[in-house]
Amino acid sequence: MGCLAEALACGSEKEYQCSKDDQKYFIEYILQHSHYDLRDLADILEVRPLLLSQVVCGRHYLKKKVSINLYEWFLITLCR
Repeated sequence: MGCLAEALACGSEKEYQCSKDDQKYFIEYILQHSHYDLRDLADILEVRPLLLSQVVCGRHYLKKKVSINLYEWFLITLCR
């Protein structure tokens, strides 16, 4: 997962820009490696579950602020 190496090398979430593919991988990783389901993650990120489903399917992507929050939750999940 090249996006992981890129994200960790950045050192700051403000420097890292999540691509559409990165967003998909981050969502999938969080859902697989945490106790959260899609609805829980959507509540945490303050978006609709349908939007996250569309991101995973490649039909939509998250805005910058939500993308940064997703990145932060990915790092939290990774460090557990």
